Amino acid sequence: MAQRPSSSSLALGAAGVGGMMLLGSSSQSFVSTPAQAASPSPNLRASSAVSQTQQPAASSAPASSAVPVIACGGLAAAALAGQRASRRQNRSSALPTVVPVQSAVQRRALDQSSRYADLSLDEEELIKNGKHLLVAYIMKPKAGYDYLATAAHFAAESSTGTNVNVCTTDDFTKSVDALVYYIDPDNEEMKIAYPTLLFDRNITDGRAMMCSVLTLSIGNNQGMGDVEYGKIYDIYFPPAYLRLFDGPNCNVVDMWRILNRGMTNGGLIVGTIIKPKLGLQPKPFGEACYAFWQGGDFIKNDEPQGNQVFCQMNECIPEVVKAMRAAIKETGSSKLFSANITADDPNEMIARGKYVLSQFGPLGENCAFLVDGYVAGGTAITVARRNFPEQFLHYHRAGHGAITSPQTQRGYTAFVHTKISRVIGASGIHTGTMSFGKMEGDASDKNIAFMLQDDEADGPYYHQEWEGMKQTTPIISGGMNALRLPAFFENLGHSNVILTAGGGSFGHKDGPKPGAISCRQGEESWKEWKAGKFGDVSLSDGIIEFAKTHEELKGAFLTFQKDADQIYPGWKEKLGYTGESSVQAATFDWAKKAAAASFVGSSVAPAQKESSVARRALDQSSRYADLSLDEEELIKNGRHLLVAYIMKPKAGYDYLATAAHFAAESSTGTNVNVCTTDDFTKSVDALVYYIDPDNEEMKIAYPTLLFDRNITDGRAMMCSVLTLSIGNNQGMGDVEYGKIYDIYFPPAYLRLFDGPNCNVVDMWRILNRGMTNGGLIVGTIIKPKLGLQPKPFGEACYAFWQGGDFIKNDEPQGNQVFCQMNECIPEVVKAMRAAIKETGSSKLFSANITADDPNEMIARGKYVLSQFGPLGENCAFLVDGYVAGGTAITVARRNFPEQFLHYHRAGHGAITSPQTQRGYTAFVHTKISRVIGASGIHTGTMSFGKMEGDASDKNIAFMLQDDEADGPYYHQEWEGMKQTTPIISGGMNALRLPAFFENLGHSNVILTAGGGSFGHKDGPKPGAISCRQGEESWKEWKAGKFGDVSLSDGIIEFAKTHEELKGAFLTFQKDADQIYPGWKEKLGYTGESSVQAATFDWAKKAAAAPYIGGWVYAKTPNVEGVYWNEVGYCPDGTAMNLAGNETNHHEKIKKDMHTPGSTLPKSFYMNAVGYLPDGTPLNMAGNEVNHPEKIGPDPHKNGSPLPPPLKGYVNDIGYTPDGTPMDKAGNLSVKK
Repeated sequence: MAQRPSSSSLALGAAGVGGMMLLGSSSQSFVSTPAQAASPSPNLRASSAVSQTQQPAASSAPASSAVPVIACGGLAAAALAGQRASRRQNRSSALPTVVPVQSAVQRRALDQSSRYADLSLDEEELIKNGKHLLVAYIMKPKAGYDYLATAAHFAAESSTGTNVNVCTTDDFTKSVDALVYYIDPDNEEMKIAYPTLLFDRNITDGRAMMCSVLTLSIGNNQGMGDVEYGKIYDIYFPPAYLRLFDGPNCNVVDMWRILNRGMTNGGLIVGTIIKPKLGLQPKPFGEACYAFWQGGDFIKNDEPQGNQVFCQMNECIPEVVKAMRAAIKETGSSKLFSANITADDPNEMIARGKYVLSQFGPLGENCAFLVDGYVAGGTAITVARRNFPEQFLHYHRAGHGAITSPQTQRGYTAFVHTKISRVIGASGIHTGTMSFGKMEGDASDKNIAFMLQDDEADGPYYHQEWEGMKQTTPIISGGMNALRLPAFFENLGHSNVILTAGGGSFGHKDGPKPGAISCRQGEESWKEWKAGKFGDVSLSDGIIEFAKTHEELKGAFLTFQKDADQIYPGWKEKLGYTGESSVQAATFDWAKKAAAASFVGSSVAPAQKESSVARRALDQSSRYADLSLDEEELIKNGRHLLVAYIMKPKAGYDYLATAAHFAAESSTGTNVNVCTTDDFTKSVDALVYYIDPDNEEMKIAYPTLLFDRNITDGRAMMCSVLTLSIGNNQGMGDVEYGKIYDIYFPPAYLRLFDGPNCNVVDMWRILNRGMTNGGLIVGTIIKPKLGLQPKPFGEACYAFWQGGDFIKNDEPQGNQVFCQMNECIPEVVKAMRAAIKETGSSKLFSANITADDPNEMIARGKYVLSQFGPLGENCAFLVDGYVAGGTAITVARRNFPEQFLHYHRAGHGAITSPQTQRGYTAFVHTKISRVIGASGIHTGTMSFGKMEGDASDKNIAFMLQDDEADGPYYHQEWEGMKQTTPIISGGMNALRLPAFFENLGHSNVILTAGGGSFGHKDGPKPGAISCRQGEESWKEWKAGKFGDVSLSDGIIEFAKTHEELKGAFLTFQKDADQIYPGWKEKLGYTGESSVQAATFDWAKKAAAAPYIGGWVYAKTPNVEGVYWNEVGYCPDGTAMNLAGNETNHHEKIKKDMHTPGSTLPKSFYMNAVGYLPDGTPLNMAGNEVNHPEKIGPDPHKNGSPLPPPLKGYVNDIGYTPDGTPMDKAGNLSVKK
């Protein structure tokens, strides 16, 4: 669409949220907003003091109780750096930015503290009653906002509310509000109580789902315009709700049993990660396993290892099994392996698991399954937990540092992340090294282990009782070796954990077998020191004494000398060593050792050459950096995925050396030299090819060979891309922060992803708007987002569809106890059919099928389609892709390819926010959504709504919709891959839309305006129409219909003859004041305060409407039908009495049962008889309390049978697939 020429007499208007304003006079225009000043770090609430600078090396410990201090690996939490002023956008913006609006009074937005805060609530009573999930946050409002008002808005956005009053709220809705029950503004502490009724439940088995908990507790509240930051520091699960989750089925106890160590206090599982993490081919991989198993217990696939082209699973796993059998035979001890089954597609995960078990055969219980739970999401964890309940579920959390790091002020902490892992069933999870390794951490992180392993434990704010739920075992990894272990055990108090020491084993100067034995000796030496065997000496002296008679541990001293110097003062003199530099595994000849082994055969890796490069840590720039590489040539060759980061090293670290370490950790390397590296490994190294230290810019080229591929069909998987590009590099001890700002997919690799199958073009087709430039899809979110029961929900849908096109489930809506899917969806279908008949236009709905379990998602999808019937293409499927993970998106994309895949991203602000310096940006997040197949994704409002954003975010829309587009750093060609449509939501209404369209340059997007529709003073129908008029008015202004006037004056002119848009001015007056100066005089309005929907009487309007007692349609008993769809119309207008097989039986065709104003069939509900969790009988629940004259007696008495089926069972008549008649199937076969 051509841009209307701008002139000095025209000015654009922009929404006034977050300090943004559009000015409408001819002399006013946009000017740049001053950059925000950096805010200081909050109190990080560590249970013990943490030094803000690197601790000095330990000196000699004078007492036996002294624990050596490890002065490396990120013991300290760094202060959050200031927000970057530059957005690093290469594409020039068509519009200038906006000016902040300075208010003379403190800004409160909509103060909801009277409803969503109750500081009189007692925490002990809340816990005793057991009906609330409690969450403790560190939350800071933006400057100028009241703490309690912001906290209440936070709770509203996290439960039943929004940023405006809406006409649909009833008394039942208010009974499930989340409530702020404690605040401490000075310490930025806030606690919220969430009724467990709010959370979604499976339709298949009633189980709870963690994605629902996260959608509410860290959903849209992560991007609110009045919140500087908010992060979960603790979470409490009440017992009755906790029992609805899986919990673990296996843990370290099962490993001890397999290793013949008994069932209690079996001690350390000595494990490793095959190094290099990528680059080994199948034979060398098996040889490495065999070598380690000579001395160790457990090997894990490193998290990116899976089915790379150069090391395919069907060649690698047989080598592993061969190595295990040989090692068991030769050592006489059992061995353990953890196979990576992570994938985007659950079917691929299951195929991998079954293949691995088929190869391990009778050794099946010796094999754990590793899942990258952060990058693939909780859905992937549930796939493994429920499909392979007998396997140890190994939860790897690569990338978690993007939100759990103390430097990140959104999302949740590592404590909360690991606690959640126990709830959803992980057998073991990586917990870092509690400051004793190379990753970030703190000695107080031992509380994480207590919460994972004990039956009750204290968190930072809540005491949790697990009531017999099995433990989740801590897995410690990240720079650990034998020298670091004793202090780790002393800090923790025991050694009942799993160790995966990669460099600590394969970096040992004598190879992986002595490396493994040295780690076991690290445990033994600590136990002997604890028992007093060495007398009253310090721990460090005790370990040195043990090493004198144990060559493997002594070899660790000689290998890891920097650690020895810091942790064990005077070790050289005490052990009689006179050397200087670290051996770093250089003396170990892999080929020579391999040739002498009976298992390995002749195919071995060459010897590792000693490096002469000076190190800051281990300076790997000579291998993992090549600044001579040309970006154009890399793109032309098409063999590398390119990633642009903003990265800052910690103080004292060289930029290039840190960047190279970053690339090493993101591909084939680690923090030490390892003996297994060969020439092929080096050929797939990721390489730093560009740095600009002054601007903190770094670019890395990843060979596409590095990334995992499906064993089932060879397709690529996004979880593998993320595991490498934002995996362990997010928690490295030498990196202050690192965040992806752009990513480039080469064409050949891009074609291995799904891409979208549907988008807005399909919506236009359904709505009869053609296939190009069909314009705005006027949509809404049913408000309140939670708290409506099925009838009012359907009524709200019908009301909006009188004027709008599209309705989405709000992201937490699904199958709550008070609004179950099998009652709610039929109401939606009934409302849609009636609205189609009466308006003559088709309608669209987006049903939330998000769940932890893919089987539940598929069941929801099939159920919804069964109800929509011939209207199936009118139904999209919504998936919460951030909280459930990319796996959930792939479930929808591949199981329902013909449905519009609606990607909701609740919670994404935890990493994409400009305030967050890790993970990736919103631009990258949305670009990835197109690659993996989203039909549409929420993109925010580009600063024109209530959420965070910037006008330059229009570049997100260009990247999603155009066939080629510029990102901040890379130009991407999509080569015909279908577009992903931007979905705009978050505080939008008719007044904000014109400037949004002018900034974007078109209106081919999907709008979901909740408050903008249901908050309109005259109700949702005029609210929807006003939004459509927002588009029409902008188009007329663009066409010059109002003359040479500003955009704001043009919209006011349009509103003079359009009542619905005028009503938006009267409703959203704060927006009108900011965006449309002088609107009151121009429209002849003399009022003062905002109407905020208060003049709209839901019940009164319903009584006067022509449709069944109002557009709130009451169900009456005058007509009763057997089927939901006896009354209604197909999209082409065919009445249901004339559809399908009826046309073959003319003698049976009856008259159309529905005409405007007639009653719809009486609704039957599954829960007419029953009780809510608090004991309220259903005849006294919800809206019934507003109509006491209609309340009848409770139809259920104690001991009486449940009501029989209303219409019999669907499968009373029929046959099972083997031909068995239904009356002889199942239990009936026993009775007859």
